[in-house]
Amino acid sequence: MPLALILVDALSAAYVSRALFSTICDLTAGGFAGPLANLYAYRGIEATLFTGRFPADHGIWGEFRPAPPKLERWPDRLARLAIETGDRLPFDRLRLDVRYAVARVRHSDRLLPTGNLIPADLMPRFIGSVEQPIWETGSLGEIRTLFDELRATHMSFAIVSHPIIHHDHQIEPYVRALLARGVLPNFWYIKFSALDALGHFLGPSVTKLAPALRTLNGQLAALITTLKSAYPNGGIDIVILSDHGMSWVKSRIDIRPFLKQVQGDFLYFLDSTTLRFWSTDPHLCATLKAQFASVSGLQILDLEARHSLQIPDDISTGDVLIALEEGKVIFPDFFRRESPPLGMHGYASVETEAGLPFLAVDSEIAACLPDRRPLTHADVWSAMRQRLGLGQPA
Repeated sequence: MPLALILVDALSAAYVSRALFSTICDLTAGGFAGPLANLYAYRGIEATLFTGRFPADHGIWGEFRPAPPKLERWPDRLARLAIETGDRLPFDRLRLDVRYAVARVRHSDRLLPTGNLIPADLMPRFIGSVEQPIWETGSLGEIRTLFDELRATHMSFAIVSHPIIHHDHQIEPYVRALLARGVLPNFWYIKFSALDALGHFLGPSVTKLAPALRTLNGQLAALITTLKSAYPNGGIDIVILSDHGMSWVKSRIDIRPFLKQVQGDFLYFLDSTTLRFWSTDPHLCATLKAQFASVSGLQILDLEARHSLQIPDDISTGDVLIALEEGKVIFPDFFRRESPPLGMHGYASVETEAGLPFLAVDSEIAACLPDRRPLTHADVWSAMRQRLGLGQPA
């Protein structure tokens, strides 16, 4: 059975109601609509969705990981100088534009790294966790993705996402144009992205987000109608889900004063909801743990905690890994220097409905899901494989 996976970035489980999302409610009559389990994975959520494995197995976790040491050549130094100059600009948006421009000039054939404001002197020390889009051949090395399986069985797929699409309102017309050319794939991967930035800016306020949510509902309705009209008897499964939700930000923590108190040689990375440290000095690692153990809202994740969260325990997660409680953020961090967010995701533990991702499927897909709750992104992968005729996972 053909299938369309529609991923809506940051669609919180708390946003969905009949008043705002009649399209989703109609789709899931007799099916399933509800929250998914939180996945503490950042970049690794997409890898889990298309492999059925958790980050501890597929190895993709944060947006960035430490880079192996290499000699910095003059084009790299020149690029870093341009970024250092751009970082003197007054607004984050301008600083990011400079970084995107430099990245595109330096590596026009590569997937652009997630927008970041990593200090220029630390940039050579980190690389993106994913070097190519998940749908490319062998994107996760020896681990086969759903796209690798589709290729192996000579099934077709279509991608409707950045950089092909820059704005959500372009999605349905693009899909309609593909269908008009006779493109009728077995699998669609379609990504809506506008809601994430709005959630960070406004917080998960249904009242403030209502206009955007109603617009999204209309876009989903038009897209689903277009897809179903193209397949005989409307014969295409529809899966709508999000990668994560959006939690209210209640307090901010400035890490810089704490860093100044620690003496020694270490590398660090500041995500909004996670601190990572690397050091070859065990005594310094112990000092870092002691330094942050007393800070309210921070939790040091030892190996047992990492295994429980099903995240890697290798260099990507750091020698010292510290997670923030839901509702707290590091600010400033390596992604924001101004305008602190009102909404955030990427927490190790989520207790609020707003912070949970969402899943909506019709009755046929629902029949392929397990009875236990909460469901996971890996469960969605398994159900999609079955409906696509790829069989039960091994």
